[in-house]
Amino acid sequence: MSAPTSPGLAVTLVSGSDAVANSVVARLLCGASPTDPPREIEAPDVDDAEFATGLADDLAEASRNGLTGTTAIVLEPGTDVVEVALVLEHVLGGQEPAVAVGIRDVVAVSSVREILALLFVTGSDPSAFRRGGDFDSPGRLARRLEFASLIVLTDTASAPPELGLVQSFLARLAPAARIVALENLGNARPRAAAVVVRGRAHRLGAAMGWQQQLATGTPATGRRAPIGAFVFRDPRPFHPERLHEAIQQHLTPDRVGRIARSRGFVRLASRPERVGSWSSAGDVVDIDPTLMLNWDPESPVGQEIAFFGLDLDGDALAAVLGDCLVRGEELVAGAGVWSRWADPFPEWTIHHH
Repeated sequence: MSAPTSPGLAVTLVSGSDAVANSVVARLLCGASPTDPPREIEAPDVDDAEFATGLADDLAEASRNGLTGTTAIVLEPGTDVVEVALVLEHVLGGQEPAVAVGIRDVVAVSSVREILALLFVTGSDPSAFRRGGDFDSPGRLARRLEFASLIVLTDTASAPPELGLVQSFLARLAPAARIVALENLGNARPRAAAVVVRGRAHRLGAAMGWQQQLATGTPATGRRAPIGAFVFRDPRPFHPERLHEAIQQHLTPDRVGRIARSRGFVRLASRPERVGSWSSAGDVVDIDPTLMLNWDPESPVGQEIAFFGLDLDGDALAAVLGDCLVRGEELVAGAGVWSRWADPFPEWTIHHH
């Protein structure tokens, strides 16, 4: 079934860690002259959701004034493109009267070296891409790549021999995305008239590799090469101290393979009221709260985590994570005992958007 479309103002969101490369890509996609001055939108002291809301209002007003065609929005490197895209689409969809404005493409601009350094922690010096103790860079990179409809690689002409490995990884991480070298971007630019595709951002979210693995993937066993995927599922909650120890000492390349990216949902026995979000990118792991309550019938049951990486050993991953689960005698003790267990993870703070 094809998505509903209409002519109008088609928006392309461009995101990457290199602001200069982002601008080059945006100009190529729009067919703009290198001398055309961009319009800069100042949004001081606002979060990404507030920025997206204001941007939606500006685009809607431009559409009502007769603007059509394709416009490229170049986001600041630290912006969460996923949040901006979803909020932008939501606000545009609620405009009264309705406007023919929507997202056409979400473009991730990166390099083979950046992906190797931040997600595989190999090939290049991570400090060249992670500055000032910035431990959010790997997560931002992974999110923009997995959410993209188009991935532009800026260094394929001089890429290291791992280019094929990175391309295989991107095909798993973002199965719906086109992967294009910067020097070939002119040939990949859409030639059709500007068309607004309804619900584009939400479909990209559903098409991310980890979402697809959780929806259709089955737990894998054995070693996969070069790039593999593994899904861990179990209805039991994790013991917080054992899980913390496993993250620190056992989810290592020599034991389970090189984990480049993992996403999913977890339940900690010591925090029985809420489902947690599991996210790892490179050597950074985050376990944050979701808005899903454990007793909600639509919440995931137990652990559901999708892993992507190099030479992943599914049997070893299953053994390490399985040892972190609450065991028989602990399970019988119940939540009253679990709540008194030492919990080394940071306190959860709930943010509503």
